[in-house]
Amino acid sequence: MNIAFYPYWAAKTLLSLINVIYIMVITTFIYGQTGSVLYAALFPFIQMSARIVAGFTAPLLVNRFAFSRLIVSIPLAKTLMITGIAIAFTDLTAHIPLLLVGIAILSFLDGWESPLINTLTPRLVQGEDLVKANSFLSFSTQTVTIIGYAMTGFIVMHWGASQTFWAATSLTWAVLLLMITISSLTREKEEQVEKSTSRWDVLREGWLILWKNRSLRLITFMDLVEGLAGSIWIGAITLAFVKKALGQEEGWWGLINSSYSAGTILGGILAIALASRIQKHLISSMAIGSLVFSLLTIAYGLNSLPWLALVLCVLMGPAYQIRDVAQQTAFQSSVPVESLSKVYAAHGIVLSTAMSISTIIFGLVADQMGVRLVYLIGGALFIVSSLCSFRLNRIKK
Repeated sequence: MNIAFYPYWAAKTLLSLINVIYIMVITTFIYGQTGSVLYAALFPFIQMSARIVAGFTAPLLVNRFAFSRLIVSIPLAKTLMITGIAIAFTDLTAHIPLLLVGIAILSFLDGWESPLINTLTPRLVQGEDLVKANSFLSFSTQTVTIIGYAMTGFIVMHWGASQTFWAATSLTWAVLLLMITISSLTREKEEQVEKSTSRWDVLREGWLILWKNRSLRLITFMDLVEGLAGSIWIGAITLAFVKKALGQEEGWWGLINSSYSAGTILGGILAIALASRIQKHLISSMAIGSLVFSLLTIAYGLNSLPWLALVLCVLMGPAYQIRDVAQQTAFQSSVPVESLSKVYAAHGIVLSTAMSISTIIFGLVADQMGVRLVYLIGGALFIVSSLCSFRLNRIKK
């Protein structure tokens, strides 16, 4: 693999860990200071809204500035912003609205950074190594996310929110140094920046590629369907399932989450081991992974045995990881690398919007019709995704 992939791998892994620490610290801090669920709920709402707005404007940056410059300047702006919040953290106790403004700015910058970071994988790795690279990235980011959620709560209890936030800030500076390294290693391969004739053409370029490329359009639809289905695993719904369907207390909620996490890690290891086979059979891997995951999800929704729920959650991990790695690789392989950041920006807007809407819809379904139906609907959506994979196979041929 390209030598620049390794600092990128480290940077993306650290970004996942930073994101977990950031979410948990800010959420607990806001709720602890205000005692208001509404204020705490504003945090993810502001995050999502700012990222969607940033996604619409990201193509203008990509079209105006060199890629190697953007992957340093945007992380630098984020790092300085996070450092500023860390310095003023204790003073923000009485100024929660000001903290929310800072969160909005950070989320906006993150909405610019995310498509650039995702674009780096196919820029640094080509051919048969692409599946292996995506497998390594998926495994490492999932692992640190799981560890982060497991450990951050205890760290906040012992260190306090301010000190824990400073730990995330230190990691952010480490990411900045890694991005500078990546920029210096890839600058020689930098393409000439092309300026479009109009801003409107730039803004709609990614959307047009998504729509006109049949393979890409179908993969995006599959991601959309799976994004809708993915909301069935939010904390409130899984807790309701544990209590109402399995008849267990909160302790089993933690066991369910741990089982799914363990399965995800095992799936990452399996995806790395099978990387060459997945590369040769991308579409089949997508179809089989989605189908197996859908059947396991439906079985989970119909099940009433706590121990069997744990087993099913472990088994879901490998199916999900193989599908995810194959689908990510197929997406990256369907777009010219110079247009990929604009396409990722449009793709991110679609998924963020879908997940925001589906969270509300599935919450209403769980309240009004029962939590089991939520998982049955989710399983059915994954079956739709699997069927789309077979359609994609015909398009490729």
